[in-house]
Amino acid sequence: MTDMINLRIMGRTGLKLSELCLGTLNFGWKTDERTSLAILDAYHAAGGNFIQGTSHAPDITLPSASARVSEEIVGRWWTTRSVRRADLFLATRLHLRLSPGNEGALAEAVRRACQDSLRRLQTNYLDMVIFEWSDGLVPIRHSLEVFDQVVRAGLARYIGAGGFPAWRIVDTLGRAHLRNHCRMEAVQADYSLMTRARFEPEIMPLCLEQRLAFFARSPLAGGFLARRAGGKVGNASRRDWLTDRFENPYGDAALAAVGDVAARHEVSTAQVALAWVLHNPAVTSAIVGVRSVAQLNELLLASQLKLIAPDLAQLGDATVAEEVLVAP
Repeated sequence: MTDMINLRIMGRTGLKLSELCLGTLNFGWKTDERTSLAILDAYHAAGGNFIQGTSHAPDITLPSASARVSEEIVGRWWTTRSVRRADLFLATRLHLRLSPGNEGALAEAVRRACQDSLRRLQTNYLDMVIFEWSDGLVPIRHSLEVFDQVVRAGLARYIGAGGFPAWRIVDTLGRAHLRNHCRMEAVQADYSLMTRARFEPEIMPLCLEQRLAFFARSPLAGGFLARRAGGKVGNASRRDWLTDRFENPYGDAALAAVGDVAARHEVSTAQVALAWVLHNPAVTSAIVGVRSVAQLNELLLASQLKLIAPDLAQLGDATVAEEVLVAP
C-alpha cells in the first residue's frame, strides 16, 4: 500500500511522526486481538509509525485490564511481524493519582509503570512517556526531578505533558532550563472543532514559540463529529456524555457546518472534522482510536482531504463561540 499518512516534525527533535497517531486503549477490551492486529497491520502499511498506549500506576484501575492487554498486543504485533523497532514511535500515557505530600512514592510508581510498559511492549525503551496532569504531581519541583530520571535512566527518550494547564507547561519549561533537567517535548490535550478555546488562545502559540509538539486528543470530540444525521455514536454512557456536553446551540451549529462541508466534498463528517484538526500547523499528530480496519481506512482519507478557504471559514465561524453558547 502507498503511504497515505503524512509525516510531521516533532517539535525541536527533528523526528518525523505520522500526523495520525493510533491510540490503542480499546485493544483487547472493546476490540478483540485478531481485529487489533489487523488494525495495526493496516496502519503500518499506510505509513503510520506513531502508536500510543496507556500505562497506569499500581493504584489506578480501569473498568477492564485494557491498559495492560493493549500494550501486550502491540508488543506481540511488532515482534511477530518483524517490524523494525527503529521504524516505530511507541508512547504511553501515565496517570498518577498519588496524594499530595506523597513524593517518596512518585519515583517508585513512575519507575514501575515504565518498566511494566517496557515488558509488555517487548522493548528496552519507550520513545515517549506522556505524564497526565493531577494534583498528585504537586510539588512540581519534585515531579520534574522524577520525569528527568525517566530519560536519564534510559526508560524513555522523551517526556510530554498531558492535560497540563498552560501556565504549568511554562513553569515546567522554565524550571527544566534552570535545573538542567530534560524538558517536556510535547503537549497532549483535547482539540477539535468542539474544544477550540481550550487550545488556541494560549497553548497553540506556546507550542509554536517553544517548538513543542502538540498531540491532539479526541479530534472527533468523542465521536460527536462523526455522527451521521439522525444516527447515534457509541454505547449509552458515551451517548449520554456527548449529549450533556455538546447537545446545545453550539453543537447544532458545528454539526450543520461539518455536514455542509462533507456534502460538498462527498466525504464523511469524521473526515472533515479530522482534516480540520490536521490543517492546523501547530498540530503534530491527531490521536485516533478505531474498532475496525474499515473505520481506520475512513480516517486515513482525512490526510488526503484538502479543505479550501470557504470550508475553513464556514467551520471556523460555526465554532468560534464555544465558550459563549453553552447549555443552560
